[in-house]
Amino acid sequence: MKTLKSSIRSLHGSRSRFLHSSLSVMALCGVVGSAQAQDPAPALEEVVVTGIRGSLQEAMDTKRNAVAIVDAINATDIGKFPDKNVADSLSRITGVSVTRGFGEGEKIAVRGTAPNQNRTLLNGAAVASADWFVLDNPSRAFNYTLLPSNIVSSLEVYKTPRADIQEGSLGGTVMLRTRRPLDMEANSGSVQVQGMYSETSEEVDPLLSALYSWKNDAETLGFNISLTKQDRTLLREGTEILGFERQNFGRGDVWTPRALGDAHFTQDRERDTALVTGQWRPTERGQFTVTYLNSELDANNTNHNNYQWFNGQAGGGTIDPASAQLVGDGVVAGQVADNYAEYYVIDRESYSETESLDLEYAHDFDSFSLTARLGHTEAEGGTSSDRQYGFDKINPRLSGSTFNGLDSTAFVGGSPETEEQLLGRGLGWMMENQRIMSDEEDYAGLDLQFDADVGIFHTFKTGVYYRDHDKGQFQNGTRFHWLTDAMHSDDATTYGGGSDTSGWDRWLYGNLDAGTLGNYAYNESGAPYPLLNVGRAESVIFPQEAYANAATFLFLPDTWDVNEKIYAAYVSGDFEGEGFRGNIGVRVVQTDVASTGYNWEGDATAAAIDLIGGYDLLVDSIDSRDDFNVRQVTEDHDYTEVLPNLSVAFDVTGDSLLRFSAARVMSRPDYIKIANQSSANLDTGTGVRGNPFLDPELANQFDLAYEWYFAEHSMLAVTYFQKDISNSLVSSTSVETQYDPKLDRNVDVTFVQPNNGAGVDVQGVEVSYQQAFGDFGVIANYTYTDADSRDDRDPVLRPGSGLVPGSSEHMANLSGYFENDWLSARLSYNYRTEWYDGLSEFGSEMYIDDYGQLDANVTVTVWENIDLVFEGINLTGEELEHYHIDTARKARLYDNGARYVVGVNYRF
Repeated sequence: MKTLKSSIRSLHGSRSRFLHSSLSVMALCGVVGSAQAQDPAPALEEVVVTGIRGSLQEAMDTKRNAVAIVDAINATDIGKFPDKNVADSLSRITGVSVTRGFGEGEKIAVRGTAPNQNRTLLNGAAVASADWFVLDNPSRAFNYTLLPSNIVSSLEVYKTPRADIQEGSLGGTVMLRTRRPLDMEANSGSVQVQGMYSETSEEVDPLLSALYSWKNDAETLGFNISLTKQDRTLLREGTEILGFERQNFGRGDVWTPRALGDAHFTQDRERDTALVTGQWRPTERGQFTVTYLNSELDANNTNHNNYQWFNGQAGGGTIDPASAQLVGDGVVAGQVADNYAEYYVIDRESYSETESLDLEYAHDFDSFSLTARLGHTEAEGGTSSDRQYGFDKINPRLSGSTFNGLDSTAFVGGSPETEEQLLGRGLGWMMENQRIMSDEEDYAGLDLQFDADVGIFHTFKTGVYYRDHDKGQFQNGTRFHWLTDAMHSDDATTYGGGSDTSGWDRWLYGNLDAGTLGNYAYNESGAPYPLLNVGRAESVIFPQEAYANAATFLFLPDTWDVNEKIYAAYVSGDFEGEGFRGNIGVRVVQTDVASTGYNWEGDATAAAIDLIGGYDLLVDSIDSRDDFNVRQVTEDHDYTEVLPNLSVAFDVTGDSLLRFSAARVMSRPDYIKIANQSSANLDTGTGVRGNPFLDPELANQFDLAYEWYFAEHSMLAVTYFQKDISNSLVSSTSVETQYDPKLDRNVDVTFVQPNNGAGVDVQGVEVSYQQAFGDFGVIANYTYTDADSRDDRDPVLRPGSGLVPGSSEHMANLSGYFENDWLSARLSYNYRTEWYDGLSEFGSEMYIDDYGQLDANVTVTVWENIDLVFEGINLTGEELEHYHIDTARKARLYDNGARYVVGVNYRF
């Protein structure tokens, strides 16, 4: 069996082969292009569009004929999608919430569910997704930063399922549609030349895109191609508490900040996307459609953090009980004596790449129609290198700190630390890591549709679908300084085993004064402190000599792969009678899970070092046994689900209707939850592990909707929804005995792992309203969601228990617009109340406070096919605020600033 390391790394090397085979398949079809799903045209509710009044009227017409509850956004004109980011557009749909960790929409959730409980499909097929951010875990959530909005012609959010749409969503399924050449005018297209100014970085970056579409006179052959380049110079400043833990410093057992830092995050994003679409009609009844998508995001970033430890860890100090201020059972302010501080820099080479090839053939026979689909999609992302610098050698040592909320001050000798003293901090350590995530799927499907006259039924549809999906990650690290204290002395000339040090070793460990921050720092206007000149520091601190005595080893607990083979079959029927119409169906799904990870005996680091061999420069704590029995182990699990659905629409009066829907839906556990991985800290007696035997979350859901079309261009709709979710994921603890080589005895370790819990009750109400007043108009919606976990709440022993991630109680959108022959303007406000955001990387609960964002868009037609565009994103500069359990216990505050776009759109 290949190791996970070689398997995952081979993905990157296969990209050229994948592209070559992709082009070969398209050449065989006689066309290069992209496929558009041939699902029956859904009846849609469109909420925010361009060509505003006409599009809204079209939306109301299609909504009146709908059966399922489906919301949509259309770009009626080429190159005129309403937002730069698809996720930002989705946030304007009732019941849809969006995460914006770095100032733009990244992941979406629907109706009180988490992002990983919703699916996104491109033209009806899955698109692989891998995150660039080092703290993101491999997830089922789709990352919308991969797709620029200009490649999308429309999107639909299916809040109630259909049997012929892929399963896997508890909240909603997002269907992204791209333009097809045989539906467009020959030699038509668009060009966009725009620039975006970011308020925080004070930089202007290009936003360039072009679309060209061609077809022959017979309209039997066509292709279009879309190319996009979008750059962004990102600066995010913030203060952050690096986790909370329980501590008793004389005021009882209370929540205490681990550390408080002042963060300065910079990033250069470069996104290049190509979408090629081809269609060929060899006969009047048959049609091939091919889609090829390639999206590459370079996301190199550097994070500076100047922080102090508050709770005794890593030499941290002790909080003065007399000065400590408590809110509830947590410390929010106080004085710290004799504590530890660190100027910490991580420089990362990060990226995310996605490729997808989809081939579809549709054919109309005399008595039925057939659609066959075959495709492959793969993605890779993460951090290919992160070099970390820890300037923690301080002379004299910090005498303490004061903190109040997210504000802190370090003291040296009883006075606040000066910039000169900060620059005098010496380099204490450095290291390098690599973390790569991969995602890959092969799929095939066949759908048959029959016209019929069986009672009230007029159409039947049946089909089968197969998916072979792999998700995994590979992580390793390079360590340079596993040396005893004696090796840090000024006269160190040898280390471990008596071997001579190199010049680099002598410099780093024998002359730390030369490694002070002041040797590499520079002042940046607006930065909270002098910043590290990474280029200069890297050339000195990470020379080739450093690697001669270093160990690069596999992180065994963090290297794993999950394979899912999914077999699905369905049957559905459309029916209609006097004053009603509907759809009924059932989908049966079998999922076979194979979760592969490493098992070993003893210390994980020592076991990994033993795999590479030949490295003996280790600190005393490393296990010295001869056999660690490192092995790959695969755990198998399978489950079968039956998912029925029913949707009916009743005509109540000539201008109103009533909808009802009932269905059973499912969401598979997140990959990190079912990964066969385990890690333990024998010093603290704690550990975490995955659970490959988790079952999917299931929900019985019901919807009841009323719609009233009370005037031209006007509508009022109210929807009640309810979800009874079972098998929700919760954390549980178990105690196991493991051997501690440092103590030479067995110790008890408390492991935390996910299990299926009691479930969640979700119910809510959506209200949508739109109306035109001459050239003016308003679009508004509101969602109330009540999501309650049936599991017990224990934030101390089981953080996150009894909580529902991603659910805001109140969400609202309000848009006002004006449109005449030459001017189109829109002002939109999006708001949601606080929500639980899951566990931080340090294991403590994180919440995000109320958030509201104001955006504006103005388009001026200066010629028949030339528009000037002006956009403002987050005009009020709303900051992202996090807290821990109590709103008064602040955890993080990030400022992403506002962004402004100016440019020209040309259509032909």
